Amino acid sequence: MTLNNMKETTETTNKYSCEFCKRGFVRERTLISHICEYKQRWLSKDQKGNRLGFQSWLQFYTKNSMSKTKNRTYEEFIKSAYYIAFVKFGNYCSEVNVINVSRYVDWLLKDNVKLDQWASDTVYTKFLCEYLRIEDAFDAIARSVEKCAELSGNENIQPNDILRYGNVNRVCYAISTGKVSPWMLYQSDSGISFLESLNPDHIKIINDYINPEQWALKFHREPELTKRIKDTLKQAGY
Repeated sequence: MTLNNMKETTETTNKYSCEFCKRGFVRERTLISHICEYKQRWLSKDQKGNRLGFQSWLQFYTKNSMSKTKNRTYEEFIKSAYYIAFVKFGNYCSEVNVINVSRYVDWLLKDNVKLDQWASDTVYTKFLCEYLRIEDAFDAIARSVEKCAELSGNENIQPNDILRYGNVNRVCYAISTGKVSPWMLYQSDSGISFLESLNPDHIKIINDYINPEQWALKFHREPELTKRIKDTLKQAGY
C-alpha cells in the first residue's frame, strides 16, 4: 500500500475529529468522551475565574496589540500562551473578590506589573489602597452598606448597627478587603466610634487602608462631597 493510499484509508476510517486538537476518531461516542487540553479549557469557559481571566486577557491584548479593530474570541484565548496565567489571575480575583477587576487590570497595565505578579496579595493591596481614595464616594458607600447588611444577617443585628455592635474581627477584615470604605468609617458616628474602640492590633490590620493623614487631606479638599456623604449616612442611621 502506498503512502497516499494509507492516508486516504485513515481519513475514511476516522469519520469524526476533535475541533480543538483535530485528532480523528472512528466512532462518534469516542469523540464525545474525548477530552484534550483545549477541549477541557473550552468546557471550563463558564467558570467565574475563566470568565474574569478572559476579560482581563482582552484588556491586555487591546493594550499591547498594534491592531485595535480585530475582536478576539474565546477560542483564541484557550490557545493563547497566556491562557494559564490569565485563568490563574481570574481565579485569584474570584477568590479574594477583587473590587472592580477592570480597573485593577488597567492599573496593572499602566504600572507595567509583570503578569506573574498579578495574582499577588501585595500588589492587590497597593492597588486597593490607591483605588479606595479615588473611587466614586457614593459607590463606596453603596458597597459598604451592602457589606454591613451581609454582616448583620450573620449576627442578627440591624445593618446600621454593625459598626456599633458587630464582631470587630469581621469588620476589620471587611475594611482590609475594601468592602467597608473609609468614607463610612470617617463620616458616620458609628464609624468614628468603631475606630476609637480599636486596640493596637486591630489598628495595625486596617491602618494601610484607612490612612488617617491621606483621608483627612482628601476630606479637606472635598468639603461639599464630604458633607453630602456625612448627611447621607446620618439619615441612614449610621
